[in-house]
Amino acid sequence: MAPKKILAIKLRSMGDTVLMIAPILEMTRSFPQAEIDIAVLDIWAPLFEGMPGIHRIWTIPHSLGRYSRLMELTRLALRLRKEKYDCVVNFHASPSTAKLSFATGAPCRSIHFHGHYDRDHFSTVEIPGKGTLKPVIERDMDTVRALGIHVPAGLTPQVYLRPSEEAEAQTLLDRFGIPKPILALNLGASRPTKSWPIERYGSLAIEWCRKEKGGVLAIAGPSEEPLIRTFLNSIDDLLLANFSDTHTRAQIRSRITATHGLSLRILAAVMSKVSVVAGNDSGPKHLAVAVNTPTVTLFGPEHPFEWHPYPKERHPYLFTESLPCRKDADPGMPAWCGIFECETEEHKCMRLIGVDSVFNECKRVAKRPTNQIT
Repeated sequence: MAPKKILAIKLRSMGDTVLMIAPILEMTRSFPQAEIDIAVLDIWAPLFEGMPGIHRIWTIPHSLGRYSRLMELTRLALRLRKEKYDCVVNFHASPSTAKLSFATGAPCRSIHFHGHYDRDHFSTVEIPGKGTLKPVIERDMDTVRALGIHVPAGLTPQVYLRPSEEAEAQTLLDRFGIPKPILALNLGASRPTKSWPIERYGSLAIEWCRKEKGGVLAIAGPSEEPLIRTFLNSIDDLLLANFSDTHTRAQIRSRITATHGLSLRILAAVMSKVSVVAGNDSGPKHLAVAVNTPTVTLFGPEHPFEWHPYPKERHPYLFTESLPCRKDADPGMPAWCGIFECETEEHKCMRLIGVDSVFNECKRVAKRPTNQIT
């Protein structure tokens, strides 16, 4: 194939969109003369700023009801059809985005439904490996491989930061005044069952300050200010309960801070400056990987095989295998749990992950300041 105009589509969450970057980079490498556009949710469009080979970014609003989303997709389809794309690549397709791909009129369509047994509706090419359990990034890569591109396994996404963004992130960290090495804590999650208990994050932060002599920056999303307050309150409670000396409490507390609602690109830039990012399996974990910062991920209800497609040596995870309460899975697929809140099992999938285990992995993979002896 030698397409001249390609559209790539993924209208999904933050983590899914970060993972999309890797196969798009492969398309820009394989089709250097092609004009490559992407369609994503508006909130994640900044991820692609400065990315080589991207011509145009189409967006739809991220917070829409079902009817409004349908109308927005219809309007987008009419605009896209006028572009006369040679090829459309649709990662993690839904019925609505598959129809969007078809409506563009592109003669070549690589449309991959990520349901293992779902037919790839409206695709004009056969997606290799359909029905095989793979990490999500490899399924996205299969959508590109269907175009005849050779893509080796194990590639990861990359966000391209501007020097000005890196400088702004460093200024922000300097203003916080916390010492290196910095442990960033990703507190947010898409549902409560995917969240490590907040008091465990508090204990981890205190251990990092005591044993590594570093600082801790807790991070949460724009709507998660209550989570930040709960975390900081847990720090104060833990210090009061475990340290009788006022000076020791004050010294540790001065090394811990928190922020929420950073813009997407400044969040990425901040993550590029810290030593390690620890937290729940959520979008910021993938963002940290994309700026080449080590991560430690805490998995509870969902199995890491599909959603953690990274080398474990640099990006370890903690996960308790073989819990019988994980009952949601297709035959032959890893067991997982889809409940929103755990009411009968005391959230043991997360509570079985101890602070010492997380601390040891953070210490092992952390980037060190150049003046610090490891």
